[in-house]
Amino acid sequence: MNTVTLTVNGRETSVPAGASILEAARTLDIAIPTLCFHKELSTLGSCWMCIVELKGKNRFVPACSTTVTPGMDVETDNGQLRLMRTRTVERLLEQHCGDCEAPCSTACPAGCNIPAYTGAIRRGDDSTAIRIITETIPLAATLGRICPAPCEDACRRHGVDEPVAICSLKRFAADRNHNAPQPYIPVKAEPSGKKVAVIGAGPAGLSTAYYLLQDGHDVTVYDANSRPGGMMYYAIPRFRLPENVLKADIAPVAAMGGNMVTGMELGKDMSPDELKQKGYDAIFLAIGAGKAADPGIPGQHLSGIMSGIAFLKSVATGNSPDPGKDVIVVGGGNTAVDAARTALRLGARNVTLLYRRTREEMPANRVEIGEAEAEGISLKLLSAPVSVSERNGRLELVVQDMKPGEPDESGRRRPVPVEGSVGRLEADTIITAIGQQVDASLTGLLHIETTPKGTITIDPESFQTSNPWIFAGGDCVTGAGIAVTAVGQGRKAAAAISRYLNGEPPSGTTRPFNSSYGERDHAPRALYRQALPLKRISMHELTGAERITSFSEVCSGLTEEQARQEASRCLRCSCNTKNDCTLRELATHYEAELVPDPQEAHENDYIVRNGSIRFERDKCIDCGICTRTIQETRNGDIETTILTERCPTGALS
Repeated sequence: MNTVTLTVNGRETSVPAGASILEAARTLDIAIPTLCFHKELSTLGSCWMCIVELKGKNRFVPACSTTVTPGMDVETDNGQLRLMRTRTVERLLEQHCGDCEAPCSTACPAGCNIPAYTGAIRRGDDSTAIRIITETIPLAATLGRICPAPCEDACRRHGVDEPVAICSLKRFAADRNHNAPQPYIPVKAEPSGKKVAVIGAGPAGLSTAYYLLQDGHDVTVYDANSRPGGMMYYAIPRFRLPENVLKADIAPVAAMGGNMVTGMELGKDMSPDELKQKGYDAIFLAIGAGKAADPGIPGQHLSGIMSGIAFLKSVATGNSPDPGKDVIVVGGGNTAVDAARTALRLGARNVTLLYRRTREEMPANRVEIGEAEAEGISLKLLSAPVSVSERNGRLELVVQDMKPGEPDESGRRRPVPVEGSVGRLEADTIITAIGQQVDASLTGLLHIETTPKGTITIDPESFQTSNPWIFAGGDCVTGAGIAVTAVGQGRKAAAAISRYLNGEPPSGTTRPFNSSYGERDHAPRALYRQALPLKRISMHELTGAERITSFSEVCSGLTEEQARQEASRCLRCSCNTKNDCTLRELATHYEAELVPDPQEAHENDYIVRNGSIRFERDKCIDCGICTRTIQETRNGDIETTILTERCPTGALS
C-alpha cells in the first residue's frame, strides 16, 4: 500500500495515498472542526469550517476535501484560522434563524427548561415534569404561586392570543408531586467528605443547600429565625403562599440529609472563624436584604407607623396587630401590596396604597396589583409622603403631588414635585414599604468587601467574596429582588462551590451560543400559523367577599384536565436538537457574536414529508448533508432517524 508522510501541527504521520488532511489529522487525534462533512458521504468542502493552513505556501484549504501530498506541512489551529472560522460561523448564522432556547427559558432568571416540562405535562407525564423543573427550581410549588413570571412576558404565544400560564403549570406539577405517595427526591452523589455551612434559609440558601446535597456534600443551613423560608415565610401572606406548601418545598433538603439549625444569628451565635474551627470547608452567605428602608420624613418613628416587613412578620408569627379602620401603605412593590391586602383581612375598612410614580411603574406583580384593586384597595398614585404627625389620636400624613420628570438611572422617569399641591390624609396605621437593604451590621462582622450600596461584592462567575472560602448570593448580593432570581443564584453558586471543593477553578463554564428570532413578537408568521387560537385557562379564585374575611389561599390551582389543555398551548419554539447541534457548538467555541436580523427570517411554513420529518427552512444552512444522504443511499430508502440525526442544525426533526 502506498503511503504519504506529512506533518500536522509539528507531528509527523503517514497515511494511505489519497487520504485527506482531515483523515491524516485524526490519526494523530487532532480535531479539526467540520460542519458539512460526514464520513459516509462524499466530501464537498463547502462550509469552509475545516480550513487549515499549508505552512510555507501561505495557502488555506478545506481539510475534508484536500488530498495529502508528500512533505506537506499543515497547521490546524492558530489566530488567523480561528478568526476565519469565526467569520465563517457568523456567515452561516446569517442564513440560520430560530430559537435555540425558548424565550421563556432565557427570560427565567433560574434558566428553567420550560418547554420540556410543559411538554411532559401535556403528555400526562407529571413525574418527568417535576424532575425537569427541580433541575433548576427546587421550590417549585412556592414559585408557582409567587413568581411574577418574567417567562410569561417573553412567551411567543403573545403573537397568537395570550401567553401560556407557565407558573400555573409549574404549580400544578409541584402540587401533584407533593401529594404523591412518594414525592420526588433527587439522587445524591457519593459522599465527598466536604462540609458547607449555608447562612440563611431563604430561597438562595435553600437552593444552594439542595444542589450541594445532590453533589454529595455535608450541608448545614443556619438561620436567625425560628422557621426556615426567609422572606417567603415571614413576608408573603398565607393567602398567597400557604405554610404547608412552603414546608413541603423545603422537605427535600432534610430528606437528602441536610441539617437545618434555626435560631442561630450570625455575629451573635456564630462567626466564620468558629465555623472553620468546626471543620467547614466553605460558607455560603444568603443573608438576604431584609432590613426595611426608612422613609426619611419627619415623624417617621411615631407610634402607629411600622415597616411593611415588620407588619407582615408579626402576622406570620401569630402576633397580628390591629390596624384600625383607616390604613395607608407607602410604596409600590410586592411588600407594599401584600401589606395592604393583609391589613384588609385584619379588619381595616379603608386601605390606601400611596405611590410616587405611575401605576405602570409600580414594581409589584401586575397580577397582585389587580388583585388588590379587586379587593377594594385604593391606589393614590403620583403622590409622595412629606411628613407625619399625630393629631387627636390619629396620624396625619402630609403628601405631595408628583409628576414624571426626566429618566433616572433605572430608566424610569424620576418623579418631581408639583408646586403648590400639598394635601393631608388621616390614618390609624401607616405602613412604609419603600425598599429593603442588606443589614450593614452583618456584613461588617464578616470583613468582606461590599459595594457602595451595601451589598456583598462577589466574583460574578465564582460567587466568591473577597475571602475565597466564603461565597455569597441572593438578595445580599443583588439587592432586594424576586425569589426566582435568588433561586437561580443559589444553583449557580452551588456548582461553583462544588468545583472549589473538588480543587477545580470555581468560575463557571462557557454559556452556550443562543440563536434567536429576536424580540418576542418578531418570529416568522409561520410559527404562529401552526397554532389554533385557544383561550388561556385561569385558575379558580375566591370572590372578593370570600377573600377579605380570611387568609385562605385565593387561587386553587389548575385541574388535571385544565393543565393538560393549557400545556398544549405551548408553541414549542425551543429547538428539539439544541443540545446536539454542531452549528451551536461551533458558534459557542468560536464565540460568534452575530445574531440574525429577525426581519430577514424566512417566512416558509414547516414542511412535513412522509408524515414523519419536519423541515424548518429557517434553520437550514444548505450544508447538503440531507440531500447527499438521499442521493447516495440505494433506492432512496432511508430511515427517518438517519436524516434527522445527520442534520447538523436541527432543520430536520
